[in-house]
Amino acid sequence: MIGEINPTLRRRKLASELRRLREEAGLNGVQVSQALHWSTSKLSRLETGQVAPSAKDVARLLKHYDALGEEADLLLELAGNHVPKGWWESYSDLLAEVALEYIGLEDGARVISAWHNNVVPGLLQTRAYAQELARLYRAVELATPTQIERRTRVRMRRQQLLTDERVTYTAVVEEATLRRRFGEADEAMMREQLRHLLELSDLPNITIQVMLLEQQHPIDLSSFVHLRFPSMRLLGPISGDVVYTEDYPGLELIEAEERVYRYSLLFDVLREAALDEQASRDCIASLAGL
Repeated sequence: MIGEINPTLRRRKLASELRRLREEAGLNGVQVSQALHWSTSKLSRLETGQVAPSAKDVARLLKHYDALGEEADLLLELAGNHVPKGWWESYSDLLAEVALEYIGLEDGARVISAWHNNVVPGLLQTRAYAQELARLYRAVELATPTQIERRTRVRMRRQQLLTDERVTYTAVVEEATLRRRFGEADEAMMREQLRHLLELSDLPNITIQVMLLEQQHPIDLSSFVHLRFPSMRLLGPISGDVVYTEDYPGLELIEAEERVYRYSLLFDVLREAALDEQASRDCIASLAGL
């Protein structure tokens, strides 16, 4: 299990567990920092997940908190000495920090719920569609052909997680999203995209539902993605649920429990209002000219 946890989730899980252990020991950050001869900023960065703690630092903290047994062993294993970097980190020069963090979270999620009212969800896009979207950045910022290709490559690489049947992916999309063309997208490109959606909807772990334009919509809500994560033995969930919203140029990761819970309720409302799976497939097929 631990070997399957990516570096983003390792860092976050260690941060939350180390913070919990300090609080259970009845200590504050200043006391711990002074005892270990660390700066308070170092401990703060470890406990907030800004940096990944080394196995040596975790061992010192566990000893200071008198944390023993299997739980402590799991935390040491989670820290590791040679944790490989996530593939997304090689794009740190291209993507915003929030986007990189999101990709790391998405990569480790087990349940992904997406509402999209503007574009086809990134995990469901064809290369041609994704590349056309990437080209649109030229209207608001300098984007060289190389950068456009790299943005497209990131999107294609992200899609590999859907080949893992342990991942459950559900998307609700506006009918307008399936009709909308971006940039130089032509009819053939959109037909290819729609047929790709039909193929993906055949997979056992992927559900796609369509919200028709003609029906009464239950709520006016921008696109969002809700992520849920697996649990570890003894240590519980690797991370709390996270919601990601993207409204260029603003990107946000929402982690406050109450806000995330509201999004989960909203997604249930959207699913209930949308066409069921088969009716959605029929709709997509009709739009694709099949």
